[in-house]
Amino acid sequence: MYIHQVPGRLRISHGTFRCDPVKAEALASRLRDLEGIRLVALNPKAGSITIHFDPKVQDSKRLLSLMAENGCMPATRRSPALTAQFAPLFGKALVGALAQRTAQTLVTAIL
Repeated sequence: MYIHQVPGRLRISHGTFRCDPVKAEALASRLRDLEGIRLVALNPKAGSITIHFDPKVQDSKRLLSLMAENGCMPATRRSPALTAQFAPLFGKALVGALAQRTAQTLVTAIL
């Protein structure tokens, strides 16, 4: 599952939108009926749905919750314990990659 959001726009890519077009279209129709929804674009081939909404009336958490209630995507939550476990590893990997890149750049500049 992939979620991208900016204020007033939410895009979700999930297999349900590709595998179950009837359920996906029913959800899109229900979303269009909500107050504050400006546009709902369903793309079954890409397996995604994009929702443009008025952030003063709707919020992305509510919309995601509605999608989970309708069975169009799992109600997933990140475990704080898992995030805490992997965050230091990610940081070390990032620093290592930057150090390697910097070293390569210096060697190239010297030669």
